[in-house]
Amino acid sequence: MIYSCPHCNAKFKAEGPGFFVCPSCSQKVKVGAPLAGTAWDVESQGKWVEAMVSTIKEAITEPVRFFESMAGGKGWIRPLIFAMVISMLVFMISAAYQMGFQTIASSLDLADPAESLAFLSVYPISAGALVMFAAFAVPTGTTIGLLVQAGIYHLCLMILGAAKKGFQDTFRVACYSMAPQVFQIVPLLGGLIAWGWQAVLSIIGIKVVHETSYGKSTVAVFLPMILCCGFIALIGAAVAGWIFAALISKSL
Repeated sequence: MIYSCPHCNAKFKAEGPGFFVCPSCSQKVKVGAPLAGTAWDVESQGKWVEAMVSTIKEAITEPVRFFESMAGGKGWIRPLIFAMVISMLVFMISAAYQMGFQTIASSLDLADPAESLAFLSVYPISAGALVMFAAFAVPTGTTIGLLVQAGIYHLCLMILGAAKKGFQDTFRVACYSMAPQVFQIVPLLGGLIAWGWQAVLSIIGIKVVHETSYGKSTVAVFLPMILCCGFIALIGAAVAGWIFAALISKSL
C-alpha cells in the first residue's frame, strides 16, 4: 500500500502495519493495518442504507482515502450492486421529474389538451410499466456499461504499461466512481456535476489503485472519449464531403 508521511507529505510504500522511516524526511511513521474495503464492502450487520450513504459520502468528499481503502477489498458483486442501486435511483428520479413536469404542464394548460388527456389517462399504466422496465433494463444496462467501461480503461492502462492490478480492481473503480450520480437529483446543473465528478473519481481511483501517475490515469479515462469523438468527426467529414461532391456533380 502507498502511504503519506504526516511530517512531509511524501509518499512511500509499506507492505504492512508497523513503524517505518520516511525515505524523504527520515522521520519515523506509524502505519496502521490497511483497510479491507469500503463501508459497503465490509457491511455484515444489515445496515445497508447506512453503508450506502457512508460509501457515497466518503467517495465524494475523500476520494484518495476512499480508493486506498477500496484497494484492500475484493469482489465483483457488492460494487456492482452499489452501482445498480445508484443507477436505479437516478432512473426513478429522472422519470419522476419527467412525469411531474408533464403533470404541471397539463394542469397549467401549457401542453396540448389532447396530449394532456392522453398522458393523464395512461399515467397509472405508464408508472407501472416504467417500474417493470426499470427492474430489468437498468441492472442489465448498468452491468454491460460498467464491464465495457472498465474493459476500455484497463486496455488503455495495459497499452500505457500502467495496469499494475487486475481487471477486477479496474471494474471496482468504475462501479464506485458512480457515487456522484446522486447529484442527478438536482435539476439542471445536477447532471453536469455528476458526470464531471464521476470522471474525476475515475481518474483518482485508477491512479490510486494501479499506483500510477495522474497523467496516465487521465489518459486512460479520456483517450477512449477522444478517439470516439475523433471517429465521429471523421465520419461526419466523410459524409459532408460525399454530400458536397454529389451537389457539385449534380450542378454540373
